[in-house]
Amino acid sequence: MLGDWERHRRRSSSTRHKCEKEQKEETEEKFEQLVPKLGGNDREKHKAEARKRADVTPTKYGEIQLQKQQQEIVHCSNNEGTSGNEKTMGVSGLGEGIPMSERSEDIFANDIFGESPIGAQELGKKRSFLIKENAHCDNWDDPGGYYTYHCGEVLHGRYEIMAGHGMGVFSNVVRAKDLKAGKGDSSEVAIKIIRNIPVMYKAGKQEISILEKLASADPKDRRHCVRFISSFMYRNHLCLIFESLHMNLRELLKKFGSDVGLKLTAVRTYSKQLFIALKHLKSCNVLHCDIKPDNVLVNEAKTKLKLCDFGSAMPTGTNEITPYLVSRFYRAPEIILGLPYNHPLDMWSVGCSLFELYTGKLLFPGKTNNDMLRLHMESKGALPKKMLRKGTFAKEHFDQDFKYFHEKDPVTKMTVKRHPVMNIKRQDVSSVVSSFPGEDPKMLFNFNDLLKRILVLDPEKRLKVEQALSHPFVSGK
Repeated sequence: MLGDWERHRRRSSSTRHKCEKEQKEETEEKFEQLVPKLGGNDREKHKAEARKRADVTPTKYGEIQLQKQQQEIVHCSNNEGTSGNEKTMGVSGLGEGIPMSERSEDIFANDIFGESPIGAQELGKKRSFLIKENAHCDNWDDPGGYYTYHCGEVLHGRYEIMAGHGMGVFSNVVRAKDLKAGKGDSSEVAIKIIRNIPVMYKAGKQEISILEKLASADPKDRRHCVRFISSFMYRNHLCLIFESLHMNLRELLKKFGSDVGLKLTAVRTYSKQLFIALKHLKSCNVLHCDIKPDNVLVNEAKTKLKLCDFGSAMPTGTNEITPYLVSRFYRAPEIILGLPYNHPLDMWSVGCSLFELYTGKLLFPGKTNNDMLRLHMESKGALPKKMLRKGTFAKEHFDQDFKYFHEKDPVTKMTVKRHPVMNIKRQDVSSVVSSFPGEDPKMLFNFNDLLKRILVLDPEKRLKVEQALSHPFVSGK
């Protein structure tokens, strides 16, 4: 009989390998999200790059940082780890998802302003210092193309790095002091350092183009999109400079509403500001394509939010069909089915995020696209047949009679066998939201109504942003 220690070791090893596999798949999926932005002619090239780069997973990155032999310790303060990973463990029902960021072993977030690598995070929290690598001219990058920075380093002769501020699939982010800040300007900025990979550089340039367009259309900074300051090249890395804000909504939830959510009055305030941001995007013909709590920042007073991370954003009208656009839990059904998409995809993501802000739970914690469709239909009923007829990828989830099949082997739990599902058990979102006592009944009714109108399977019938801004829950009328 195995001892307790051996059983624990094997269980931990199994969990680690499973997490690494999921992280590799997620990294590859993130790379494939670049395909519609960078042009259909390079599809296979990008997929090959995705498979290659997915081998350098976040866990491996953390291990590499810890295993390097010659490291110099430098003191650095205020290196607070943040959380943005959205994997779930052991959940599959509507509104039952608990973000993996609530788990102690979560060490990486695929978002701007996400969590620092485990080595730097633990050192920063426990002993207030960070790891400094040997930054020789031939050793600027790690094996994954990330820039290896150190505290106190001055970028572009102007920005002194104060602390690591996160790491994602596309970049790492640092907090820095602007040594040439003007009078009245904030001296602290956030710098997004794009990985030294050609496809990332190209995506970064497109992000800058969109950020500049949004900023020029909002000179008074009133439209709740993160303020882009400028960009520069540093040691073959494209660097984007942003205003520095306090925390993202994922961190806010973890700190003030873990597993229970925020007060409905706060959700109403944030919803209005999100819809103002969506209206601004619509007027500029821009799709964000990755709205979720991780990509919404709040100020220190927690009264004002701003939409951030436009790394997946794109202009409307010329977008290639892909089933991997938008982070999975916030992915609209038209994306999964392979239908043309537009502004309604961002509205769907906002609806999922608002539910999460109020309940503290993921609304649709699907493990695959197939599983996501199951959860969508459990909440909203059968998908319209017109969507299934036109969907490029519908045949991957429905048979010729439009009957949904759930791909799952009952023994291995792998998604390989197709089992038609004759009846979908329906559980409306309101049944989950209404179970929370202590809120104003009228406001709660209006919130449920707002979610019902947003989370419509047919994107053509989904609530428009102008309608959302005038909805009683948002307007308070």
